[in-house]
Amino acid sequence: MKKFFYLLSISIILFSCESGDSSPQVIGFTADQDGVKTDVIAGPSDTVSIWENYIEAHNSRDMDAIRNLNSDDFSAYGEAGQVVEGSDAHIGFLSEWFEISNPKWKVLWAISNSGYNVNNDMADFVTAGHELVMSVDGEEVTLYQVIDAMIADGKIVNFNVYQQERGQASTE
Repeated sequence: MKKFFYLLSISIILFSCESGDSSPQVIGFTADQDGVKTDVIAGPSDTVSIWENYIEAHNSRDMDAIRNLNSDDFSAYGEAGQVVEGSDAHIGFLSEWFEISNPKWKVLWAISNSGYNVNNDMADFVTAGHELVMSVDGEEVTLYQVIDAMIADGKIVNFNVYQQERGQASTE
């Protein structure tokens, strides 16, 4: 009887160790202008670290680190329609903005994902939520941003910024 329970226990352990599906985990979709959907899958975890390093370089005003993390064909699209093309233009934009507004980011969450880019090539992205504190006309303002960044070969290729200033709840 003791042998039976021993064999039963071993059998249960062996069956419970069965490997699962190793296909990429689909976490959503993107749709092109014609409404054709393609899968977005869970991406590599190292891209989140790259993004965190990029934000830290911005917070510490390390222009060399920012330049080194930008890809050769870098571009950025701001929340108010700004377009920055090239690392030199980005450094110029940041230098002026840092002086005027003293922005500081805190990464609140980040998700690594992979999907097709605008050229229909598979690419890696980080979509991250941030709290941004900066000075506007001498007043400290807190904003919330979602930034979607394409990352390749350890470099930031491009990113889009979506921003919100939260209102106060009504006391009525």
